[in-house]
Amino acid sequence: MRNNINGDFSIVGKISELKPGAFININWNKKKLMLPYSLRKDYISFTDKKWDWRYQFNKDGSPDINNPFLYELLPSGEIKTHFCETEDNKPKL
Repeated sequence: MRNNINGDFSIVGKISELKPGAFININWNKKKLMLPYSLRKDYISFTDKKWDWRYQFNKDGSPDINNPFLYELLPSGEIKTHFCETEDNKPKL
């Protein structure tokens, strides 16, 4: 995840540091996605309206960064869910 502040693409160390204009790069299944941060009430979302990467919130209100979801928004209007796990062992955001 990176914040885009006036063209300065700084790496986000904590989810709480996300700013409008942030984006996430995802390499998955031979696809390279660059999804912009989309402000949502009930989850953290990065979407380009075809792909939607989400972090749900735990009961305590913290984001569940270990179990993200990738949704594929199909032309028919259907939504295909891809269950994901984080690959790295970086400190929790």
